[in-house]
Amino acid sequence: MPNAGRRPSRPTLPGRIARVAGALVLASLVSYSVADRRGWVLGALAFLLYGTLGVAGALSFSDLRRWSADHVLLDSLLLIPLFFFALLLIPALPWWGAALIALSIGVCVVPFIVRRRTAQQAERGLRQ
Repeated sequence: MPNAGRRPSRPTLPGRIARVAGALVLASLVSYSVADRRGWVLGALAFLLYGTLGVAGALSFSDLRRWSADHVLLDSLLLIPLFFFALLLIPALPWWGAALIALSIGVCVVPFIVRRRTAQQAERGLRQ
């Protein structure tokens, strides 16, 4: 057997289906929790966000990483809605409080992330 002990470079169709199904199950569990606490609109938005990211990562994680490296600012800005929906799981926090905290974290964190990642990309470019 020439491929014994090695993983295939691309997952088979059943493997991809299992990954996508797993990503959708996780997204639906998070969105159900958000919808139960905050309403169906925010639950649907959480499903769209987590489902899109999960399915993109499940189908081709290398393409998702490449997109992330090519679009540093957009990738960093995705943290704001991720923080927002994570903060919505805190029952005592109102939705507008979660939005303000997520925006505040984004305003503070995103410039540092962008600066660090662009410096790393420039350093890698100089080495090659």
